[in-house]
Amino acid sequence: MSKKPKKILVIGVDQAIPYLIDKFVDEGAIPTIKKLIDGGVRGEAYSCPPCDTPTNWTTLATGATTALHGATSFYMHIPGEPLEQGLKTRSRSSLSKYCGVEYFWNAADTQGLKCFILNYPGGWPGTLKNGAISLLTWPLPESIPLELTLKTKLIYRKSNPNELLSIKPLENTKNPLKEIKYFSPPLKISIQLKHEKFKEFPPLKAYLLDTKNSGYDALAIRTGEKNQWEIIKHGNWSDWISNTITTKEYGVLPCVFKVNIKQIKSDGSSLHLQFTSIYNTKGWTNPVELGEKIIRNALIFDLTREQQKVDYMISGAVKSFLGNARNEALNIANIIKYMKAYMHWDICFFHIHTLDSVNHRTLGKVYKKSPLYKEKKAEKTWEHIRVAYQIVDELVANLMDSVVDEETIVVFVSDHGAIPTWRVVNPLSALINAGLLVYQTPDAEGNCAVDWSKTKAFPYIEPPYVWVNRKGRDPEGIVEQSEYESIRDQVIEALYQLKDPDTGEQIIELAVKKEDADHLGQMGERIGDVIYFIKPPYQLFDYRLEQLDPSIQPIDLLEMPAAYDAQVNCAAHAYFLPNAMLGKFSNSVPLIIYGPGIKKGLSMKEVANLIDVVPTLAYLLDIPKLQSFQGKILHEILE
Repeated sequence: MSKKPKKILVIGVDQAIPYLIDKFVDEGAIPTIKKLIDGGVRGEAYSCPPCDTPTNWTTLATGATTALHGATSFYMHIPGEPLEQGLKTRSRSSLSKYCGVEYFWNAADTQGLKCFILNYPGGWPGTLKNGAISLLTWPLPESIPLELTLKTKLIYRKSNPNELLSIKPLENTKNPLKEIKYFSPPLKISIQLKHEKFKEFPPLKAYLLDTKNSGYDALAIRTGEKNQWEIIKHGNWSDWISNTITTKEYGVLPCVFKVNIKQIKSDGSSLHLQFTSIYNTKGWTNPVELGEKIIRNALIFDLTREQQKVDYMISGAVKSFLGNARNEALNIANIIKYMKAYMHWDICFFHIHTLDSVNHRTLGKVYKKSPLYKEKKAEKTWEHIRVAYQIVDELVANLMDSVVDEETIVVFVSDHGAIPTWRVVNPLSALINAGLLVYQTPDAEGNCAVDWSKTKAFPYIEPPYVWVNRKGRDPEGIVEQSEYESIRDQVIEALYQLKDPDTGEQIIELAVKKEDADHLGQMGERIGDVIYFIKPPYQLFDYRLEQLDPSIQPIDLLEMPAAYDAQVNCAAHAYFLPNAMLGKFSNSVPLIIYGPGIKKGLSMKEVANLIDVVPTLAYLLDIPKLQSFQGKILHEILE
């Protein structure tokens, strides 16, 4: 090896697709990613099933399969808990306390290397002694969101009957503004933001000022870390303003926000203020004091996004979403740059979710064999996809310019690809028809709960597992040990009986007992008793949140046929095998490695596995091999 690297930057781009990377490289749309490819190694890799976000970012952080690390998709079942309990806490599989193996960054930490983990769907809150972990826009349980509210505005007027929005003269008391130069008598307002999440927002005093003897033109308010007076002029944003807010869900939180004067009347009769989102400074970084430092020193744009219950659901205009996504990318780059100067990290892992969100809503519209394809609209949809990849390319360019030097290895990698889909599968019907899954009669709202006293097998959707309701293991188990194998055989047979009523096509690609999927990394205690994979272009989720919790289902969903047309265009990945393809779209991911000790201009001959990435990085940095490593060192890429 010509030169040993000393630092690593892992650029984690959710749902990057090899075909689209190649397409946009050839078009010249993503020049920085092209430079990585030309100056390094380009390959593909397979995810570890389930091919989804929590599972494979954990795989990329540990070098272990699902069987060992145990991060089984968004809804993780732990044997011994009620079978439905894992459906009530989305993404707990991403918490460090549930990971069954050591993270790569913990091993590096013990070697004295400084690690910074940002916006990553795994490892929170961590136990780093020399490094730091920060959430950002990616939500995880047992944390407090960075962004408590979205942007808002207030309009103040003289003699407003609403005391909270009234402009008043300064009382004849001790003048709080005596060190500030002004002409006309100051006018007073009280800033007290209301929100459904707040119990109390202590009012902050601010003052309208006449600074040029030509009418009121500014606002004085205490801002900054030292809480000093700041004079804000029309059209300008203030420094960060601190307040301690009592919230309904999280208790008392230290928060910061900025304010901007949108309009001010010279006679002081009205004032229009715009506020950023209110940002909470604690509960999303470890160490906790890092939160306020990041906000004050690195947050350069509002992170405002629609509040969504499932991470990849986009509503509204895609163009608007992409504008917010670019702001997020710029923030990520700026935070990583700031943390490089602040803590001098040696290893940085981060994740950005933009491509996943866009792909889910667009791929069916650009795949010509999809019934969703319309030639006139496809060009505009391609433009949206292209812009999303250009946002990622700009992010990579910012990082290459600011934090990557000749000692830094850069890894560009994703967790899974995606495939266009347009037919929805009802896997519950297979088990219901086989008498293995039984629901109670509908309640007054038309919802049916599982009858555990009669249910022998219970399915999850994310992950696509089926659990036998086993006596002695599951709290409401009814299946005797002597019946266990028979029930699993019945589950597999029932799944293979799922056929599309319109075409007669078999829907299930593979349904096996978990021990027969050991080669897919599925032989672990948190793996379902039966694992199943469907064929493209089928999907299991049609943007109805109820579908993700089979423990209680609306009657209309239970009565749906084995397969039916999707109501929402939603590309999929978690339900397919790692090597699944439809046309040029694949479930595999791009793997690009660039830097010292890495060959230049090489295309890997064989498809790698995501479990190979961390063992290779550990080898490059001379970090002792972890017992949990199940992948191989990619010797072919090394100089």
